Amino acid sequence: MRVLVVAANQEHKPDPVVPLGAACVAAAARDAGHTVALYDACFAGERFESQLQHELRCFRPEVVGLSMRNVDDVAWPAAKSYLPHYRNCVAAIRRAAPGAKLVLGGSAFTLLPGQYLDELAADHGVTGAGEVAFVDLLQQVQAGSGPRLVQGRWGHGASGPALDLLDLGAYYRHGGALNVQTRRGCPFSCAYCTYPLLEGTRPQLLDIDSAIHQLERARRDCGAMHFFVVDNTFNHPASHAVAFCEALLARGIDLRWTAYLSPAKLQPALLHLMARAGCTSVEFGTDAGHAATLAGLDKSFGVHEIRQVSTAARAAGLKFAHSLILGGPGETTETLAATVKLMDELTPDAVFAMLGVRLYPGTPLAQRLAAQGLVGPGGIGLQPSFFISEAVSDGLVEFATAVAADRPRWYLPGLHGEKYARFWKRKRTHGARGPLWELMSEQTSTLEAR
Repeated sequence: MRVLVVAANQEHKPDPVVPLGAACVAAAARDAGHTVALYDACFAGERFESQLQHELRCFRPEVVGLSMRNVDDVAWPAAKSYLPHYRNCVAAIRRAAPGAKLVLGGSAFTLLPGQYLDELAADHGVTGAGEVAFVDLLQQVQAGSGPRLVQGRWGHGASGPALDLLDLGAYYRHGGALNVQTRRGCPFSCAYCTYPLLEGTRPQLLDIDSAIHQLERARRDCGAMHFFVVDNTFNHPASHAVAFCEALLARGIDLRWTAYLSPAKLQPALLHLMARAGCTSVEFGTDAGHAATLAGLDKSFGVHEIRQVSTAARAAGLKFAHSLILGGPGETTETLAATVKLMDELTPDAVFAMLGVRLYPGTPLAQRLAAQGLVGPGGIGLQPSFFISEAVSDGLVEFATAVAADRPRWYLPGLHGEKYARFWKRKRTHGARGPLWELMSEQTSTLEAR
């Protein structure tokens, strides 16, 4: 069959992200013998509808797979829903390829499958890992059948993402790094987190040799030397992280990379090994700096571990950032002050602070609120809805604004929005590579000097 995979994401804040999921599904379909093309909307801007329709009319697909990355940008109090964009995508597909079957997938769809199927009037949808399930669905569609909703399942449906269908050079020029994934699944149960829903709770280890090959190919084809390891927590399991680092060292590849880490059970030896293997910076999923809010978010570590890993990262020569959620369960003015005090003590290179907790169906927090009668049936959906502790709800914006005003390395997406967009774009244009947060102090000094 003729299959067109559409990567719908156009978000560039702070950087465009390589659509690895869409590329994996495209590779699986191609490996199964189908004729596959991939349309990537990331750099099309306002031209994406006309470009997409042109691609559809030229390629004439029998099936269109629409990959939907995010429901919204989770940036309260100015959260932006991507539903209008997805509606425009579907309208363009229906206009240019009215006879094609439309299959929805991706992380956004997985979180709210029934609502998206109804809202976008799609023919089919695949939740979770799509490589195997999408290929199975194609076979059923070809035979004239197929269920409307298919549960994805883990399996080795492809040898790796079809990166040859993407303009990796554009992603490296505009985004400063490319992405690689070495495993899926999350063993933790943080109150708000969707990774267990999207990827499962058991770590699914991907082939390290395949990941290394992707890095080598990108280095050869477009000169990419900077990568982001997008595993949700790279250091779990630690043995797999060690194996990845040792493979990089054995190959002798000159690369710079960054990864997400959990403070839970993180050993200093792993940080030193990562640094030897080319890692230059890490992002800690910290969320809070007080025992009460860490407990309210069901985190698996305490304030002591946050201090330890910060010290260890600096000792290993790694730059580090902490990601926070302000206003979560158990948050008070005292816990907010304690979190800010801890960040001041640790002096990370950057702090990312989200305000409020975006609610998604099936997460522990959403289930807890439903059991308490605070969220009714259908109360969590396509439009952004957030939990904010009642103790701080009235003054959270003012508090966060004041904190960030005195701390140039803090970035609050819900308040800062596009504040630094011009600076970031200029830096990328002049060749800046790697995470933009490494430039946080510089960008703020530049703005203050104007």
